[in-house]
Amino acid sequence: MIAGIFAAVEYIAELGRRCDPSAKNRREALLAAYRSTVAYERALVTKLIAGLLAIPGLQFFGITDPQRFGERCSTVSFRLPKGTPTDAAMFLGERGIFTWDGNFYALNLTERLGVEKSGGVLRIGLVHYNTAEEVDQLFRGLKDFLES
Repeated sequence: MIAGIFAAVEYIAELGRRCDPSAKNRREALLAAYRSTVAYERALVTKLIAGLLAIPGLQFFGITDPQRFGERCSTVSFRLPKGTPTDAAMFLGERGIFTWDGNFYALNLTERLGVEKSGGVLRIGLVHYNTAEEVDQLFRGLKDFLES
């Protein structure tokens, strides 16, 4: 386990060194990686949320105001106007688009939101190695799902 943690820290530090070659030590490299990945993921999630909110009937859970994106992470949860989250996740998975569905151990929350009995939510998480093209691929997959 310690070897895995070390490898993860080194991966992030190397990412930081690539983002900021002037980083003098591991701490500076980690901070550079954090700054870079946060900015990159924020741009991706901004695109993702804007596209999702353009889908008629979509129910979005979480912060959607771009002025408040500093308060959120790059993972989103929503429900589509058709099918269950499991239906959508399976459809997208068959097209190489990986999402998650369910309650993610937040049973009280999904019950309170009124979505637990109908399958919870569909969840998409973006990270520093995702691309804008993958977000576009997701939008095409969601469109195909809604039209199927």
